[in-house]
Amino acid sequence: MKTAISQTAAFLARHAHLIALALFAAVGLAVFDDYGITPDEEAQHRIGYAAFNYITGNADELTGYIFDHDIYYGVAVEAPLVAVERLLGLEDSRAVFLSRHLLTHLLFLVAGFFAWLLAYRMFGSRLVALLAMSLFLLHPRIYAHSFFNSKDPTFLSAFMIALYLTHRAFRRDSVWAFALCGAGVGLLMNTRVMGAMLLPAVLGMLALDAVFAARRGGWGRGVKPILAKAAAFIAAFAAVLYAARPLLWGNPLELINEFRILSAHPHVTANLFRGEWVWSRDLPWDYIPVWMLITAPPVALILAALGIAAAARLCAADWRGMFANSTARFGLLSAACLILPIIAAAALNSTMYHDWRHMYFLWAPACVLAAFGLKWLSEIPRPRLRIAALSLAALGIALSAVQMVRLHPFQTDYFNPLADKSGLADRWDLDYWSVSRKHALERALSMQTAGRVFVNSCDLGAHGLHRNLKIIPREDRMRTSVNYFSPDFLICGPAENPAWTREIYGTTTIISLTDNRESARRAYTDAYNLAKSRDPDFSAHFDVHIADGLLIYLREPCAESDVSGTFAISARPVHPDETAGYMRDDGFDGASFRFWDYGRILGGACVMARRLPAYPLESLRAAYRPPNDDRELWSADIPVNSHIKAYESATESEPVVRSDFDVYADGGRLIYVKPRCSESDTLGSFLLSAHPVDANDLPRDARDAGRDHQSLNFGFYRYGALFDGKCVIIRNLPDYRISHIEAGQWIPGGDGLWSARIIFEGYYDRFRRALSALSAATPAASAGGFDIYADGETLTYVKTPCAESDMRGRFALSIYPIDQTDLPQSARDAGLDHEPLNFDFRRHGAFFDNHCVAIRDLPDYPISHLETGQWI
Repeated sequence: MKTAISQTAAFLARHAHLIALALFAAVGLAVFDDYGITPDEEAQHRIGYAAFNYITGNADELTGYIFDHDIYYGVAVEAPLVAVERLLGLEDSRAVFLSRHLLTHLLFLVAGFFAWLLAYRMFGSRLVALLAMSLFLLHPRIYAHSFFNSKDPTFLSAFMIALYLTHRAFRRDSVWAFALCGAGVGLLMNTRVMGAMLLPAVLGMLALDAVFAARRGGWGRGVKPILAKAAAFIAAFAAVLYAARPLLWGNPLELINEFRILSAHPHVTANLFRGEWVWSRDLPWDYIPVWMLITAPPVALILAALGIAAAARLCAADWRGMFANSTARFGLLSAACLILPIIAAAALNSTMYHDWRHMYFLWAPACVLAAFGLKWLSEIPRPRLRIAALSLAALGIALSAVQMVRLHPFQTDYFNPLADKSGLADRWDLDYWSVSRKHALERALSMQTAGRVFVNSCDLGAHGLHRNLKIIPREDRMRTSVNYFSPDFLICGPAENPAWTREIYGTTTIISLTDNRESARRAYTDAYNLAKSRDPDFSAHFDVHIADGLLIYLREPCAESDVSGTFAISARPVHPDETAGYMRDDGFDGASFRFWDYGRILGGACVMARRLPAYPLESLRAAYRPPNDDRELWSADIPVNSHIKAYESATESEPVVRSDFDVYADGGRLIYVKPRCSESDTLGSFLLSAHPVDANDLPRDARDAGRDHQSLNFGFYRYGALFDGKCVIIRNLPDYRISHIEAGQWIPGGDGLWSARIIFEGYYDRFRRALSALSAATPAASAGGFDIYADGETLTYVKTPCAESDMRGRFALSIYPIDQTDLPQSARDAGLDHEPLNFDFRRHGAFFDNHCVAIRDLPDYPISHLETGQWI
């Protein structure tokens, strides 16, 4: 019996690492579908897909990347992941991403096995190796990342394997061992270019060995064998680097561009660090050290510190030997791999963001140094003290596992006791990839088990919802839609009265779900009633209404088949600068969307409501494309009602031009009118050239082209509409001072139909009238050199004397209503108690005759007070 027990104990001791790995694998299989999808994971999948197609000859070039710099990411992991996907015939998005989660985690476990091998080969202790492996695998943040992050933990895994192969090469001291090491470093660099750091490290240690060998045996017996090993290392490194990097096949010099671009990563984002927002390109020097110190398990910090001391003791005991092929030298290498990248990142001001994930590879040398610390504890002379020390180390590692279980599946937000848990959300980035949205989606589906479920984010952005829909079961995915108008469920961080919430450390909310079904139903009912109470602005497949800041599409009766396909909307603002930045060149704030993004079927009617931009609109263009067809089934150009009124007001005066079209000018706009017209009258293009008083006001492209005017030619359907038997165009003019306008119409390839020259006078009349009316008034406030006047309908800012430099920056204007329900829907949705109306002086003001004057229209609801100011 005793013999059987002892044999069992010996077997368990000999194979404890394999048993532990089997347990880790079993846990991984149980939890790999608990994590969501990150934006980087989608991008990495596309990178691997493009590389796989190129490698297999299904594509002529490396295409399919999201950003230009994506082409420089290594595909040593991504291409094999896609190969497995293709081999298994995975097509559903859930199957694809779950396979990635499982495989990248298994690679992490393989790296854990190499951590055991390295520690065991270095120190010959199975216990030390087992503890080192457990420490490596039980970092809470890195463990979670090993499922959904195929960039940073995979580089860490490759780095640990490359460290083992480096140690093995110098221990075995053979050409083949160094060739294998070179292949490992080549694959490492094909995971991330930073892996190049091991190249000079290995060659440097070989150079040291050559020096020692030359002293012992001369050139022939000493140095030549080392040169052979170096040659094998370099050859294998270069071969694997080239073979596994399709980017280099066409031009090996692309490697230079890769170093250049990724050393100063083009992505810029803000990071919450110690309670302050810092830019990724302007980080404080201690960004990485602080993140490491507050997110590493405490036992790891203690063991790594002991390991550095133990390695330093070894070096001090034989300072000459530390340069020879020895354990001490490998400890020195590990310390260099841990410390030098941190110093280099701070010195070079490297672009980093989202905690220290770009430096997760440092965990490999940190665990190697922790193994030095464990070895030192295992050599404590007093048995009881030695057992107590190793037991405390094991307990510390076990406590990390306990924390991981408690936080699951939000281990990415683990903080150790050095971080103040009461203020985490105010001091540090949390759930920055919003992986938690998967769990909120699952909770919403469990609360509404039948029918369509409409969700949206209140403060996190909707992209993460679209992304994480890909990993929930297909049957749930097909009945879930991200709704931008009024969803059934809102997914937020902290929220008032949530139906469900998930917290960490008892105080910090990671994700919450608010049940919005009643108010959503009411919002759609109100939109339906509003549309039914008035005539449509346009009728086609849908009746289209513009009312109360909403664009409402109504079809009654209808079925789901009536709403398949794609809708499009383009909004033309009164002031072009109001448009979203990425649309500004075209002047439109446009989007394509599905019915379910903004609509739902209500009592047999299809109702779609979309909030219009808060800025003044000139016109809207709506369109619809049937499924799998790029052709528009119907479209409509709709002047917004307020601008029809502007047209009616302007046309009460005499036109400045009488031609095929009568042209009216009201200062900031030209209005073209043809009282009796048909669509044939709107063909061709319209000429509009604005000549400024001061040529310096021209846009840079006009000045670079040597022009003395700004060309604003357009087609009728961009700015015009047919209504009441009239053709009407309303066209905004630039906001600089204009001397004259050239207007006209021509048929492309044919003669001009008509043209006119319009002399502008009174450009500043409104501002002059305001100055005159205010000459005897008392300002409501004075600040920053501006006198501010309020008459209930407008605010007027006056500065005299002034220079154009006084107009720089932006003016703050926040309007606080007496009744909060008067706020625009956009302000209420954002949780604001005011309406922000910040503005540029150039848009709402003028500089003339030594005066700076800006006039800002106020909302028409009752106002309790307002706040105003100016900033650069």
